[in-house]
Amino acid sequence: MTRYSGRIRLLVLLVAALLATSLGSSAVQPTATTLGAGLGISVDRTSVGVTIGSQAVVAVTVSQPGSLLGPVHLSVTGAPVGATVAILPNPAINGIPAVVAVQTSATTPVGSYLLKITATSNGQSVSVNVQLNVTLATGFTMVLSPPAATVVDGQSTTYTLTVNRGLLAGPISLSLSGVPQNATATVSPSLSLLGNTATVKVSTATNVVPGTYLITVKGQSLLASETASAYLIVLPQTYDDFPIAGTPDRTLAPGSERAAIDLALTNPFGAPMTVTALGVDVTSTDKPGCATSNYAVTGYSGPFPLTIPAHSTRTLSSLGVPRAQWPAVRMLNLPTNQDACKTAVVQLAYSGAGNGA
Repeated sequence: MTRYSGRIRLLVLLVAALLATSLGSSAVQPTATTLGAGLGISVDRTSVGVTIGSQAVVAVTVSQPGSLLGPVHLSVTGAPVGATVAILPNPAINGIPAVVAVQTSATTPVGSYLLKITATSNGQSVSVNVQLNVTLATGFTMVLSPPAATVVDGQSTTYTLTVNRGLLAGPISLSLSGVPQNATATVSPSLSLLGNTATVKVSTATNVVPGTYLITVKGQSLLASETASAYLIVLPQTYDDFPIAGTPDRTLAPGSERAAIDLALTNPFGAPMTVTALGVDVTSTDKPGCATSNYAVTGYSGPFPLTIPAHSTRTLSSLGVPRAQWPAVRMLNLPTNQDACKTAVVQLAYSGAGNGA
């Protein structure tokens, strides 16, 4: 007679797969991509304007296959005189945008400049060009910092808006654009700015579509206007535990009928979850000489997805899945002595994947 117990621990990545609508801004998309021998680089825009004393930002994404995994260093050439270049982060992270920020100064000449952004990894290099157009300021200038902020769905971040007023003494009204759907943004002071700084706070909900967003603040005075931009990079949430439990519904002997497992799926989170994959494996036994090769598993063959309400547990049977489609385990009838498996406790590992509903 064989007894079983299931012990589980797994990591599940939940991604709220919601589409952006006209109620919010969509994530920026690459407009220029260059591929080398396995190493790629792309930017979200090939031309960007900036006034003297302000900052221009460009999102840069690098990609590389597994065979080339390693640090990817970014560099920029072609910046005008009097400008400083910052790259955050550097080295870049595969698949997550880095931001190139070009800060101009009073000594930066008006004109058009070709920035060459180069990614280098493991002796390979690939480049992409961005045109930088520098113009005179019509009144005041603004800079939004940091040039990029990274949050996980559900988190908040703040930016500081710094204004160089020049000769302007009156109020500057402020407005925001580029905020993703299901996120909120506030500016403090909220209506008009009489000083030289303001705070921009962006709060994301758990169902914001992961991606890169260009947050832009527009300042408007009586006679002049100016904009300042920075990126918001939203990453999906990850969860440590998605509990799955279950016990085979019969004891086993060599060659006996399989034991089906009515898995119990628990959603510990505050929103519905759709389960899109389930797995069962025999990982070990507590008897020396009783190898896992004495057992075989039949995988789940029922429908997907399975929807689990927030903060609740559902078994396969309660979800309407017939027993014939449950995962199951059986003991093989091998042409060898299997007495070592008598009274063995077999460890079952349950796995699964789910998405935010």
